[in-house]
Amino acid sequence: MEIALAGNPNVGKSQIFGKLTGVGVISSNYPGTTVEFSEGRAKFMGSTITVIDLPGTYSLEGNTDDERVATDLLFKRRPDTVIAVLDSSRLERNLVFLFELIESGYNVVASLNMYDIMRKKKLIIDVERLERILSIPVIPTVATTGEGIDSLLFTSVQLRKKSKFKVRYDSHIEEMIRRIESRLDENRWDIPLRAAAIRLLSGDPKMSEKATPEIATLIEEMQKDFKKQHGEDIIVHIQRDRFGEAGRISSEAVGKVATARRDRSLISDLTLRPATGIPILVAVLATVFLTLVFVGGAIEGLLVSTYSDIARQPFNDFENGLSSDVAKGIVEGIYLSIEAMLAIVVPYILVFYLMLAVLEDTGYLVRVVSLLDGVMHRFGLHGRAVIPMVVGYGCNVPAILATRAMGSKRERLILATLITIAVPCSAQTAIIIGTVGNYAGVWWALLIYVILGGIFMTLGYAMHKTIKFEPTGLFLEIPDLRTPSLMQILSKTYLRVKEFLTIAFPLLLAGSIILETMMVIGWLDKLIGPSEWVMMTMLGLPGVTVIALVFGILRKEMALQMLMILFGTSNLALELSSEQMFVFALVMAIFLPCIAAFAVMVKEFGMKSTVLVALGSVSLALIMGTTAHIILGI
Repeated sequence: MEIALAGNPNVGKSQIFGKLTGVGVISSNYPGTTVEFSEGRAKFMGSTITVIDLPGTYSLEGNTDDERVATDLLFKRRPDTVIAVLDSSRLERNLVFLFELIESGYNVVASLNMYDIMRKKKLIIDVERLERILSIPVIPTVATTGEGIDSLLFTSVQLRKKSKFKVRYDSHIEEMIRRIESRLDENRWDIPLRAAAIRLLSGDPKMSEKATPEIATLIEEMQKDFKKQHGEDIIVHIQRDRFGEAGRISSEAVGKVATARRDRSLISDLTLRPATGIPILVAVLATVFLTLVFVGGAIEGLLVSTYSDIARQPFNDFENGLSSDVAKGIVEGIYLSIEAMLAIVVPYILVFYLMLAVLEDTGYLVRVVSLLDGVMHRFGLHGRAVIPMVVGYGCNVPAILATRAMGSKRERLILATLITIAVPCSAQTAIIIGTVGNYAGVWWALLIYVILGGIFMTLGYAMHKTIKFEPTGLFLEIPDLRTPSLMQILSKTYLRVKEFLTIAFPLLLAGSIILETMMVIGWLDKLIGPSEWVMMTMLGLPGVTVIALVFGILRKEMALQMLMILFGTSNLALELSSEQMFVFALVMAIFLPCIAAFAVMVKEFGMKSTVLVALGSVSLALIMGTTAHIILGI
């Protein structure tokens, strides 16, 4: 048996999916697209249920890649039950999509998700009345806590049924639907004939492909006749009728218990007004930055000193018992790899992902999108670009993929370029905070972010003026601020850090063993020699740092880790001055993206654009590093 989770974006589908399936989830790109969907398994009374988490969509007519994939999966897989996940605090808009699912003949169960928000608003939904009107089961749920999930699964398996509910359209449209229905052959359509007729009238290209020439001609005549009589396209009128029906049902089902304005509503308004929202945003960013510097630094010191006290002597004793210099180098590489991971991943990357999860779950990030929309237009983008940028502070790879949410390829290319060059990922953040912030001081680290901000604005403005085209507008729903779930935050953070560790640590371990072996047999000097002039003269850095730059192309965090391995200590202040750490961190913040980000860029934008971006980032990194070296030298 298959169950599909469908609904608008940001209604909590993925959280319900996680509660139903737990671990063992498979995420795949839909064939021919970069749109991802997830598939997992749920246990029910000894049976295994397949659960599909569809991309968020506002319509089954498929105007965007996400919507087309959701529609294709629904129509090709034909799941036994479709759970329509609705944001209960925005019932009217969500009902419009539910109508399409019911019209298409699916066995639908409605999940009134985020019901805790309704309680906090002192609102109540008459679930029994809603069930009578829609003729389907309706289950209130709170995905973050798991409330109602068991009942939702039981109902989806045992009590699913087709609804007899119908949206009543304008009499002119209803007459057209009846005429089309009477001419359709049931054997040609795998959805109810009424649904096929409505979608044909709406101009759905997938439905039009299946229509006979006679039906296609009839539809075209009807569309022209309707526009002539009403002065608008028929799809506009159909949607208006759906929203009207949704508004009527919502007003009947939702009632107020109290009308007092809540403090949280006031806070929500303050985050959206530029006069108060910008200072709040600055305060939030400052909190994140200072937490990374001070909390991350304190954790790093504690972990590294504890690890050294416990492991240094056993490793030394083991090394002393070996006769081969290469074997000793391998053991030393393993010791330094573990130390480097403790010095970077837990103190900085873990702390960053925890804070990112809090900002996501409170609903604050969506407010930043709305708040910065006007500013982003100056760079040829709109406010939605903020989300991929924030994701980029975690990792550039998913951030580049997230640019597909933008309205055009032009906007995607501008945003991906800015993310690659001017948005430091968590590994680059670890380099900035772990070197400059930890040893040179907070202001030096902050200066790097100021420089990156300047590069972002200058480069974004230049690309906007060079690549001519107006940016698309922003359409966005703002969810209410909510108290984040501790379990949800820990779960998100665990999955992100786990993925980071499983990819990064094997590479680091192999790289450090190779480095130590090369140092023992004398090959490292041969690699350092040719580049020493560039490193010393242009950047004022020791020649060995070129090795860190090269390994940084594989994984950004490896640059700092390799530096620690090369110097044989995690205390870089013993080997580098504050000025040198500043130059190194600045270069690494702008330098060529890691190989994974490079590969994703090639896939999304082609080799030519990717190579231009890569060459631009390397050139800019060397220019900025040389300039910083000269100014600091003066």
